[in-house]
Amino acid sequence: MRKIRVLVSFLISIIPGNFLRIALYRFLMQYDISFSSKIGFLTIIAVDNVVIKNATIKEFNRFIGPYTLEVDKGTIIGRNNEFHCGTWVEKNLQISKQYLRKCNIGENCFITSFHFIDTAGGFELKQNSLIGGRQSQFWTHGTSENDPSVVIGENCYIASAVRFAPGSGTGNNCIVGIGSIVTQRFQNNNALIAGSPAHIIKENYHWRKEWYWERKD
Repeated sequence: MRKIRVLVSFLISIIPGNFLRIALYRFLMQYDISFSSKIGFLTIIAVDNVVIKNATIKEFNRFIGPYTLEVDKGTIIGRNNEFHCGTWVEKNLQISKQYLRKCNIGENCFITSFHFIDTAGGFELKQNSLIGGRQSQFWTHGTSENDPSVVIGENCYIASAVRFAPGSGTGNNCIVGIGSIVTQRFQNNNALIAGSPAHIIKENYHWRKEWYWERKD
C-alpha cells in the first residue's frame, strides 16, 4: 500500500500544471489542498493525511511516510527538502502509540532548501518562523524521550546546518546560531542560542529588531 501511494504521488508530481497536480492530489489521494496553493514539479506527497492552505511548496520536495501533514497559509517551502517518517513506526502497536507522526507548519513560515525533518515523533514550526541556510536536521526518534517531538516557537530563525535532537526545541522569538547542536527544549523567549551542545548565549535578545526586520521604537 505504501509503495502504491508513493508511485501514485510520483506520477501526480510529474503532471504539468499546478492546478492539475492539486486536482489529482485531491481526487486520487483525498488530500485537502487549496487550489490557491502551489505544489512544485516533482514534489512528492505520500502521507496519510494532508491539509495545505494557500501555501507554496516548490520543486523536488519529498513528504513520505505514515504521518499527518499540515501547512498553513502564507508559508513557503523551498526546494529539495525531505519530510520523512519510516514505516517502522507502524510495525509495533506500542511503538506506534509512542510517536505522534505529525508535521505542522504554521502561518507565514519559510523553509529554504536541502533540510531534513524527521516527522515520526512530531515536528512543529510555529508561525512566522524561518529555517534558513542548508543542511539542518530535525530528529524526533531514537531516544527514550517521553516527548520526542521537536517544537520551534513563533518568530524564530534557525540558521544553517543546525541539528535538533529528539525532545528539543525553542521558545518564541529565538535565533539558533549556525552549526549548533540543540539537545534540550529551551523555554526562554527572546534568546540567542548557539554552541555544541547549544546553550543560551544572550537573553532578552530581540533579533528581528537587531537585524532591522522590525522598526525600532
